[in-house]
Amino acid sequence: MRSPRRARLTMIGLLLALVLAFGMSGCGSITEPFTANDEGVGYDDSSQRSLEAADESYVEAEEPMAPGSGVDASTIAAQDRLVIRNVAMRVEVEVVDDAVSDVRTLVTAAGGTVTALHVSTDDEPVYRYDAVDALSDGTPLGGYMTVRVPSEKLEEFTDAISSLGEVLMVSASESDVTQEHVDLTARLANLQAQEARLREFFDAATNVEEMLAIEAELSRVRGDIESMQAQIAYLERQAAMATVTIELTEPRPVVRPAGESWGFVDALTTSIRAFVVTVNAIIIFVGALLPVAIIGLLIFLIVRALVRRRRATSPSDTGEPLQ
Repeated sequence: MRSPRRARLTMIGLLLALVLAFGMSGCGSITEPFTANDEGVGYDDSSQRSLEAADESYVEAEEPMAPGSGVDASTIAAQDRLVIRNVAMRVEVEVVDDAVSDVRTLVTAAGGTVTALHVSTDDEPVYRYDAVDALSDGTPLGGYMTVRVPSEKLEEFTDAISSLGEVLMVSASESDVTQEHVDLTARLANLQAQEARLREFFDAATNVEEMLAIEAELSRVRGDIESMQAQIAYLERQAAMATVTIELTEPRPVVRPAGESWGFVDALTTSIRAFVVTVNAIIIFVGALLPVAIIGLLIFLIVRALVRRRRATSPSDTGEPLQ
């Protein structure tokens, strides 16, 4: 006959095995099942056979899955689906600074927020190297803004942005995350049920070894629960607020009027530019030779002075008779 201590350990092992079997059947991606070490709870052969029999009876009496588990997302109504929406627009406006103020006003009216803003304050344009899809052509801009607005007001907001100027380009994308949300919700419900049972086992524990074993499993389950809750909250936030990137550009200056031309003005402009280039070249040439010319002039003057002095002291100039 088994001792009371061994019987309690066997019962605790049976309850933990039931919880692990339930958790692995509803959440296949959870980490490896709990196994007790030499200092924890152990099982003998008869206990293992009892666990296997209990698992079979548990499967038959297993509680229904959490609401939403096993649901095909394609059967969910369109208004209940989770869809992440992204829109990118390039708009030509008269003045970028004024357009930025108008966009801020529209975002506030829609109940959204501005998450990024870059506006050029000098003559250097802005290049969006991180742009994607149709807006990744590297066109110079006056600035760009990234805003978040409620998904149900996305069309109204984009129409209002289009009225600020001429829309040059639009790019839109949608990502349906309904199925992912349904799966995460079902797995979360299973984990929460597993946590509730572990807490019941913890309250019924009679010694420190049992409490430590159950507490370790509770910590693992609680970490998985918090991770799934964060993933679900992220998907819901992304679907609730659409992301809109607005690229702002001003009209390019007109260099010449449209239409045919005789080319007289262009020829005159070209000739003036050629004359200026020639004058600049002459100035550069003279400036480069000027130091050499000055040195040469000094040498010439010195040589000339020496020659004159020599002539002045020659015999023909002293008055001596020639032989």
